[in-house]
Amino acid sequence: MSIKAKYFLIAVVIIGSIGIWLPIGLEALIEKKVTFHNVPSNVITYFVSLLFAGCIDYFLGKIRQLNIDGLISEFFNLIFIALLGLGLVVGAIILNIFKLDRWSLFLGVIGILVSYKIWWIANDNNPNFRVANAELGGNANRNLANG
Repeated sequence: MSIKAKYFLIAVVIIGSIGIWLPIGLEALIEKKVTFHNVPSNVITYFVSLLFAGCIDYFLGKIRQLNIDGLISEFFNLIFIALLGLGLVVGAIILNIFKLDRWSLFLGVIGILVSYKIWWIANDNNPNFRVANAELGGNANRNLANG
């Protein structure tokens, strides 16, 4: 068996799926019964984390092949921002379900502020927003033809 196959079997399948089989085992050991209610959510969170990790590994492998420096850091910044946004959305929805409207609104406003900041950063070098490249007037810094 190759090292890759051993790693996959031990680290990814057995240890990585601990969030599925450990709660089932503990429930069987402590409560002497196993309920099905939490198993689907455990399976879903396992596959999402595995899929996410696989996608990142694939992306990083391709970047290494291309020898692009700095792009990895930007990629992880984007991932962090996406996870922050997702966390804010989920948190706001959960708070709203439990009728904690002010806290839900607070998270929504935080999300808006983060979104504004991201939009500003993303459009920092956008040529459409530079005064010197104004579409209708050309160079806004030059003197007018009539004086």
